[in-house]
Amino acid sequence: MPTRNELLWPWWVRVSHWLVAAGVIAIWLMSYVWYETDWWHRLVGYAVLAVVAMRIVCGCLTTAECARFYLPGWCAICTHLGEIRQKRMTTHRGHNPLGQWAVYLIWLFIAALALTGWLSRTDALWGEDWPVALHAALSFGLLALIVVHVLAVIIVSRLSGQHLLSQMIHGHAQSLKHTSD
Repeated sequence: MPTRNELLWPWWVRVSHWLVAAGVIAIWLMSYVWYETDWWHRLVGYAVLAVVAMRIVCGCLTTAECARFYLPGWCAICTHLGEIRQKRMTTHRGHNPLGQWAVYLIWLFIAALALTGWLSRTDALWGEDWPVALHAALSFGLLALIVVHVLAVIIVSRLSGQHLLSQMIHGHAQSLKHTSD
């Protein structure tokens, strides 16, 4: 269990998280609110992909326990789901099992969006509708994943007593329940 004021998330994890979040929000605004932003849409999209790639490289090289990659097995996921059903939560140093899989899914969707966005602009597929349609479908899939992510942060914060949002801002473990230290 992380202790209060223990640094959990290195600066590069937090910066990459918020850069990806800001980039995805900007791309959505460019796609559905502002128009005539095709060049900016592509630029920000590739920048988001680059941030994800850097996060993956750093995650492979780091010694920070919470930022390393692991693949939670089905037993860990089932245990975690059971805890959620019982409205209690084991605190984790980093992502819980479902959270880790969500990270991988979000990154996979971002990579697929970059690929389909690039394919829709290539000469070989010029005039083809499927890359654009798949790109749009993936963007709505990513939006659904982000909504689930935000709801999960709220639910897990309440069940575990950890303030996950502030942890991703300043990196330190912080409890929602104020106990005397």
